[in-house]
Amino acid sequence: MTNKINLVINLSILALLIYLSVAVKQLQDKVFPDPNIMIPLQGQMMENLMDSKTEFEYNIRTLLNNALEMAIQEQENQ
Repeated sequence: MTNKINLVINLSILALLIYLSVAVKQLQDKVFPDPNIMIPLQGQMMENLMDSKTEFEYNIRTLLNNALEMAIQEQENQ
């Protein structure tokens, strides 16, 4: 009885490993179709990059403006 249970468990694990290897291969083929060809960024990804760039620029400007205001206040206090 124990041998049959072990056999079923081993076959289930083997089937799962085969399924996962096929799924990973399909995903790899979809993501990396040809190593010699670059895949262009999709529209949504490009918009996210532009939003990040705009947010970064805003944060840098805010930082510089705050530093400038602090320097002006220090000069006025002296």
